[in-house]
Amino acid sequence: MDHHSQRGTIHTGLDQGRPSPFLFLSSLLLLLLLLSSCDPSTLSTSSKNGTQSRTFTGSSTQPITYSINASDVLIRTLYGGGLKGSLSLSPQLSIYGDGTYILGQDQQGKLTTEELQQLLNTLVNTYGLLNFSRQRFSDIQDENATFLELAFNGKQEEFTYGTFGDSQASAQDLDEYHRLEKAITTITETLKGPTHLYKATAVSLLVRQTFSPDLRKSLPTWPLSDFTLAQAAVYECGAVPPDETSQNAETACLKFVIPSHAILLNASQVQRIQKALQGSEGDFTDPEQGLYYHVILRPLLPDELSRKTLAMFGSNQEIFRGVPLLSGKVPPVPSPTAS
Repeated sequence: MDHHSQRGTIHTGLDQGRPSPFLFLSSLLLLLLLLSSCDPSTLSTSSKNGTQSRTFTGSSTQPITYSINASDVLIRTLYGGGLKGSLSLSPQLSIYGDGTYILGQDQQGKLTTEELQQLLNTLVNTYGLLNFSRQRFSDIQDENATFLELAFNGKQEEFTYGTFGDSQASAQDLDEYHRLEKAITTITETLKGPTHLYKATAVSLLVRQTFSPDLRKSLPTWPLSDFTLAQAAVYECGAVPPDETSQNAETACLKFVIPSHAILLNASQVQRIQKALQGSEGDFTDPEQGLYYHVILRPLLPDELSRKTLAMFGSNQEIFRGVPLLSGKVPPVPSPTAS
């Protein structure tokens, strides 16, 4: 057999009965494809309208699609809602599409693609959160609860986990309640990796008028000319109503409940306020009006800047609602209406 005939024989796999490498690789590829088609957590990645997403399937669910963008929240928990609850300036935790997670507004970590996928698969397939018959598990409105938000298949799912079971709960309700508890615990335990300080790219201003300033130290005056503290406080919390029977007319805004608005600051404004406060929270005085204001500089989370909405939670809330974030001129204080 000449050289050309021998090479042709190898190509067709007929050389002394030995299998062709080509046929072997083809068979191996076919086997891998068959195996992958049986994997209940098969992944696929796609891009539509500039949004990167990933899809996985489970043994008992339809395909689940979620964003893998760094500014899109997949999982978030908030705590509060009770009638006597306290104000939470930020979520407990936020997990984003690229695996980044932020604890409160301070610490940042990162899940690998495999860790994130395992967590999502556990929530959807092991605990079956998307197939619950109810989403609110809280019998006592006075008490705080944990609010879990999930973003799958282009929509938001919200669950409430509080004190539950005092009323006539069905066996299915109790089963789902305990599965929700395990899901929240799993989320928390998954975020045990190394973290570092979260550095926000933008900061918002929260202001309320206060009648109990810390007068043990000299209070600074407002360093900005762009708008006054009165403008900011009324825009965010509304005007303080007259109180003829008490010298403490403070409202619950930014003490127990969320404000109606927040204000986005530029870098120069942030620097001047921080310099005056020597920190990120404190009281200012308005000597001309004889008034005092409490100021908080609240760092923005990655999704909040694009949505122009702060994620906060206060007392007397049954559902989550974001705080609209103003980027622009602060409105003047409205003139009092004639009675």
